[in-house]
Amino acid sequence: MTPSYRIELAQPAHLPLLPDIERAAAALFPDSVIPPALRSGVVSQHRLEQARAGRRLWVALSPRGVPVGFILAEPGTEAAFLVELDVHPEHQRRGLGRRLIEVAIDWARAGGHRRLTLTTFGSLPWNAPFYARLGFRLLDDTELDERLAGQLAGERRLGLEDRVAMALVL
Repeated sequence: MTPSYRIELAQPAHLPLLPDIERAAAALFPDSVIPPALRSGVVSQHRLEQARAGRRLWVALSPRGVPVGFILAEPGTEAAFLVELDVHPEHQRRGLGRRLIEVAIDWARAGGHRRLTLTTFGSLPWNAPFYARLGFRLLDDTELDERLAGQLAGERRLGLEDRVAMALVL
């Protein structure tokens, strides 16, 4: 990661800027992967505020102190869940995604979680293969807890194909 970028807990002033980062990152996906009707969907401001208040929303800040990426995690019984990870395309390939994930891993460990889980696209190189390089492994249907099974089912109902669940043992 470029040293002038930094990762920190999100502040209230950051929240209105995060949807633009999410939309810009989604624009990289082909229409066959994310249907155009879903492309403008973003994490709600209410959910972002809840995560910020719960100290489970972090931002990557540019050298000028402007948010250029973020990660949102949620606690679970045994497994924490990575809800969203986005880095603006103009700031990708600088290690920001990896650093954001490292912060979420540290948070999940500190919270006593045994695993950090997520859902992602299986065939895109910047999705499942990226997470696999960080130690996450694909889960088959028999390994899905209720939360992951419900998450995948909901995503598929929205028309998102090629979705997989992954987990990192902590």
